[in-house]
Amino acid sequence: MNKGRSKGKGISQRMVIIGIGALAMIGVTVFFLVTSKKPTSSPAPTTIATFQVKKHELRVPGQVQAVRTQKIDIPEGTVQNMTVKNGDSVTLDQQLLTVYKPDVQAKIDEASRALEKQQRSQATLDQQISQIKATLSKTAADDPQKSVLQTQLDEAQNNRQDSADAITQSNQDIAKLKQSLNTVVKAPFAGRLYIDYQANGSQTITETSAEVEAVGEVSEFDYSSVKIGQSATVQALASKTKQATDINFISSDPAKSSKPNLAKYELTTKLRDGFLNGQSITITIPLSGLLIPKEAVKDGAVFKIVNKRAIRTKVTYVAKDDMYEVSDGLSSGDRILQKPDKTIKDGAKVNVDD
Repeated sequence: MNKGRSKGKGISQRMVIIGIGALAMIGVTVFFLVTSKKPTSSPAPTTIATFQVKKHELRVPGQVQAVRTQKIDIPEGTVQNMTVKNGDSVTLDQQLLTVYKPDVQAKIDEASRALEKQQRSQATLDQQISQIKATLSKTAADDPQKSVLQTQLDEAQNNRQDSADAITQSNQDIAKLKQSLNTVVKAPFAGRLYIDYQANGSQTITETSAEVEAVGEVSEFDYSSVKIGQSATVQALASKTKQATDINFISSDPAKSSKPNLAKYELTTKLRDGFLNGQSITITIPLSGLLIPKEAVKDGAVFKIVNKRAIRTKVTYVAKDDMYEVSDGLSSGDRILQKPDKTIKDGAKVNVDD
């Protein structure tokens, strides 16, 4: 009886184990069936680099400078009545100071003493003339002495005229000296003063105009690309102040910064308010051509992106430094493949960068 029960119990345990195993196999089978039905993720299409076509621009570094800068000449002498100080703004012909000249005063004193001597000599001649005239009036007409007296009178009157002429000249000379005794120094134009005070008490004055301009230098290779009147944009590097303007001067003489193998030429553009004298700026000059990378051109053509397709487009171009300058076939704003490979075909759909 016990043996029968023990045997039945063993059979039940085996059935349980077999059932668990069967369930496990079914679970594994279902897992593989489910996972096998999931789509495999395909690799993302390769993004191709592009280049946006822009107008050829010449970027010239430069500086804001005063249109006019002048060192004001201060004559030798003693500075008096200085009415301005460093940094003052002045108007045209505004009085800055006066200079007293001691050496001129010495000449005036010497000339004045000579004039007094001439005046005394003239007074003596006047007395002589009066005496001769008095004697003549008392001398009889037939008196032989009368002709002698007349000769003396004529000579005295001539001397008196010479003396009068000399006195007139002396007065004019003294008046001229007095005009230069005190020299008034005035501002040659409207602007700002920069005064450098020296240890010996003297000073140098430099004036800069309130009007400023942008000054840069263009190389000999780009010289023919810029013209007077050509439009340009000036931007300050620090403040980002930007202004549309035009080129108003291009030098025909090499700048001091030129080197034996590279000549540079100064150019200037007009500026309005908003820029400070001395600011670093960039002068951007738009030119006629369009620049593209050399590697973008294959067999005289580029691949232009149109509706996400690469369209083979023939272009006319010339070498410009490390780029090509395109004159026909593209427009500013077009986007082209920057470096197309051999697998790219005309009209192919491409995944490009933004």
